[in-house]
Amino acid sequence: MVKKVIHCIYILLFLAMMLVPLYFTNTKKYSVSEIDNRTLAQAPDLQQEDFPAAFETYLKDRIGFRSEMINSYNVLNDALADELTHPHYTYGKDGQVFFKMTPNLTYNEYHQAFAEFVKKMQDYCESRGIGFYFAFEPEKASVMRDYLPEGVNYDDSWVDQMLAYMDSMGVHYIDNKSCLIEKSKTEQVFNVQYDAGHWNDLGCFYGTSNIFSRIHQDYPEVTELQRDEYIISTRVEPYLPVSQFEINETVPYFDRIDGRLDITPKYTQNLYVDPAHFHCHYFLNNAENSESFPDIMFFQASYYNNRPQFPIARTHAYIGIHSYQNVFNVDYYTNAFNPDIVVFEVAEYTLIEAYFHAASLLDPGWNPPLVDARLEQPVSEQLQSVISSCSSLSDKEFFVLPYDALEKVYIYDEDLREMEYLYLIADGRVLDLQKDSLGFYSAMVGVDTDLSSAQLIAVSFDGQYYSSDLQVKKAQLLQDQIVEFSAGSEKAPDPSVYKDELGTLTDPYEISTDTSGNRFDSLVVQLLDVNATTFIDTLHTSTEEEKVSDAFLCRLPTGWYRFRMKANSNKKDEFIDYLVFLESGDYYAYSYQVNKLSDDTIVFSSFEISGPGESSPVQKDMVGDLIVSDGTTIASDQSITFATQVDGNRFNTIAMLAAGVESENGAASICTFSAPGEYRGYYSHNLKSASYYVVLKGNSNLKDEFIEFICDLEQGSLYEYSFTIETFTETEIVIRDFRFEQVSD
Repeated sequence: MVKKVIHCIYILLFLAMMLVPLYFTNTKKYSVSEIDNRTLAQAPDLQQEDFPAAFETYLKDRIGFRSEMINSYNVLNDALADELTHPHYTYGKDGQVFFKMTPNLTYNEYHQAFAEFVKKMQDYCESRGIGFYFAFEPEKASVMRDYLPEGVNYDDSWVDQMLAYMDSMGVHYIDNKSCLIEKSKTEQVFNVQYDAGHWNDLGCFYGTSNIFSRIHQDYPEVTELQRDEYIISTRVEPYLPVSQFEINETVPYFDRIDGRLDITPKYTQNLYVDPAHFHCHYFLNNAENSESFPDIMFFQASYYNNRPQFPIARTHAYIGIHSYQNVFNVDYYTNAFNPDIVVFEVAEYTLIEAYFHAASLLDPGWNPPLVDARLEQPVSEQLQSVISSCSSLSDKEFFVLPYDALEKVYIYDEDLREMEYLYLIADGRVLDLQKDSLGFYSAMVGVDTDLSSAQLIAVSFDGQYYSSDLQVKKAQLLQDQIVEFSAGSEKAPDPSVYKDELGTLTDPYEISTDTSGNRFDSLVVQLLDVNATTFIDTLHTSTEEEKVSDAFLCRLPTGWYRFRMKANSNKKDEFIDYLVFLESGDYYAYSYQVNKLSDDTIVFSSFEISGPGESSPVQKDMVGDLIVSDGTTIASDQSITFATQVDGNRFNTIAMLAAGVESENGAASICTFSAPGEYRGYYSHNLKSASYYVVLKGNSNLKDEFIEFICDLEQGSLYEYSFTIETFTETEIVIRDFRFEQVSD
């Protein structure tokens, strides 16, 4: 009898061990694993062919206590077998931690294309009077190969072949490998364990100094860094990054004696950066002698993204742009920032398709130089020679859209549709105009650029040069008559007429489908970005014949957008797009008549959009006090301080989000910021009406800090938020004057 009871208990315990993790399976959408630093597998569709395999992957990723089990397994292996089983890291000799070993690379066509791209980039910059340097950073395995795991034969000879090819083309490159290898003989330029994928502050100090040493040959005022410019200390890092694997390593920390002025928010709000690689900053050197230094723009990645204290030391202005994919828009960024020098910096393991697309390496699509600063003849004389040889075009209108520190200039004209390249001559500079898919030419420039006597130079596909004087107008007056149609609707008219107000479509427009089994169920009004690649918002949905009159507040950056009338269907949507220019903070009214709404045909007429309106919003007070993560409450007009007491914890962003009090009500991201400044914006609540936590969260590498309050949010309603980030450091964030209020007409 006793034996049976023991067997039953054993079976129950075994079942509990099996079922409890299943009960706590993580079912949240888009959940991110800190262990793997990736988004976990999403729930598969029952109808998909590979459902069994997909469900197995989903369950492995989502089963309860997965992170705890992995961490426990790591700790146990480390204690018993001196083995590191983390998804990203592995042990080398003497306790050194490295990235997981991967097969050795060999020099191939991709590396050759990359080297040729760097030469193209150097030619682009130098022809426009901008100094250029390519900086190559070795990974830890290359510098500390004597400490690699037993049996690993690390071969990076492809790097030498690529740099030799660059050398043969005359590329100005700096290879930091020799410098770091020499320093590593007596100093720890990569940490023993913490952050094995990057150099530490000491390594960055030496690497940056080596870059400046090369630049010094051409710019004597740029000299090597000195240790006495920094307050040098240490800090303890308790865990490996994206891990709870405990290490408690003491690492070097450099803080510059002369600081920097962060003016990033003035530039980033309307500056384009690749959505997946969005790091961008603009610092001014506040040291007394900084005026003598050049403005340097670094196309950089994770070796530098969190170490501005080093490049700022020898620059007047230090502009950092995340290099991956953004480097292909060097023309856009040099127009905007007008740097003296461009540094393109890469780490050894990033020379792959995932970071730099091969197609863009082969053809980045930049304008050839109109004049060449490398020639002996002065640029001004070259420019006069070009202008004097041009045929005349009629005067053109140039539209200027001012932002805080930058302004965007637009031009669209029928005469220019047959041109291959366009240049803007303004304020003594030649600016390259980029053409988008809609036929607009544009450039981002500094607000201090004098456009009053700007000239346009156009080069046709057969090599003929044309010039035109420009009449500068404010873009707020501009509204285009472009109407675009999908295959199932009427043909679009020629997009050639500018108007001073939003246009009107007065004739009935028919949207139909010829797709078998396709059924329309509604006419949906949507807002999209100008290239129709990003959905922004649904403004209205008509499910019956009706007259619609509505309005919306533009809570987006001022610029071009698409107003889409879409026949929603079960298989293939059809649509009509209307290009509109919207001003941030203004109200716009729209109306239309739904004449017919059937399964295969939708007819609407009298479509009209007008604005900006003059309505005055009525604002509701916030609901409830703010609740801090430690459980205390504070009033909204108090300063809010996020401070961490966890060793090694570092804040990287402040995020605002809405999360349902009941978990099934969902969650939505509202905004993310990473620098001091005054912020104001809008959130359109598209989840169901219910009670939500509105959360301000200091995102960090180990332990987030947050405040939250409960607010009844209404589906379809618009909410305005505003606050000031007074302090933003790795260990403290201070926010004041936080407001979150409903906006109604």
